[in-house]
Formats: sequence, structure tokens, C-alpha cells
Amino acid sequence: MASGLVSRKWVMRLTFAVLCLAILFLQLLPLETTPRRWAGPDWLVVLTVAWAARQPKYTPPVLVAALFLLADLLLLRPPGLLAAIMVVATHFLNSRASGLRAATFTTEWLTAAAVMVGVALTYRLGLTIFMVHHVPLGLPLMQVIMNIAIYPLVVFLSAILCGVRRTKARDTAMGAVT
Repeated sequence: MASGLVSRKWVMRLTFAVLCLAILFLQLLPLETTPRRWAGPDWLVVLTVAWAARQPKYTPPVLVAALFLLADLLLLRPPGLLAAIMVVATHFLNSRASGLRAATFTTEWLTAAAVMVGVALTYRLGLTIFMVHHVPLGLPLMQVIMNIAIYPLVVFLSAILCGVRRTKARDTAMGAVT
């Protein structure tokens, strides 16, 4: 019985990694040749926050760090800055998983929104501290609003397509054994 739980955990971790790599691939495609006037959501951040809030065992820190470091390198961002911030954010969500388990979806959404705002502010502060040129405040603010707006969609699609549902007390007790 324990081997079934372990294999499901590893399959879902692999699924998470494949989804993140697919998002990175789509971000690298040259679909537009002119600059956009609006900022779309950061699908990688929203997916990671949604999965970390719902099933913390599917987003281990090493996997999150590796995927976001790869994203930093491929998307020409300061290497490791967003990766470190996202590791801290997922650790925060992992430590709050038991409280989110009993909460309503609205509470989960507000928690995820607070985490995404914290990630954006910390990233902006890190860019400022290291004196890296950054875009005007309007675009990151628009991106955070888009991230918060699509969070329910990502949660819904994750639940329907991948079976990522909230952790139950029974699952947490079993997860401690495996």
C-alpha cells in the first residue's frame, strides 16, 4: 500500500515538472514580434502556488528550485533570485497546508493571492537591491492581478485534469508514514 502512495507522489512530481517545462517552452516561442502593452499572468508561479497550496508533497523544494532556476536562465532573469523566492513561498504554503485543508476556497485564494503579492514585491525589492534594471511598476502590478484572477482556473484545471485536490487529514497522516 505504501508503494502505491510513493509511486503516485513521484508520478505527480513528474507531471508537475512536465507541466512547468511545457509552460517554459511556450514562453520561449516567438509568438509575438511587437512588445505587448499588457502583462499576462506568470503561469509558472500560479501553477506552483496552486499545487503547493493543495498538495505540498508534489512540489518539493529541490524540484521548485531546479525548475525556477532553469526558468531564470532561459528567460534571461537574474539567476536564482526568483528561484530562491519561490522556494521560500512554497515552504510557507507547505507549512500552512494543514490550516488551508480546513479552510474554504476563498481563504485559500486569499492566501495564494497574498503569497503571489509577496513574491512580486520581494522580487522587485531584490532587483532594486542588486541594482538590476526593471520595468515600470505598472506591468508587474498588472501581472500580479492577472495571477490572482487566473488562480481559480488553474486550481480547477489541476483538479479536473491532474487530480490535484486539497490534502485531507487522512492523507497527511499517511504521508508522514511514507
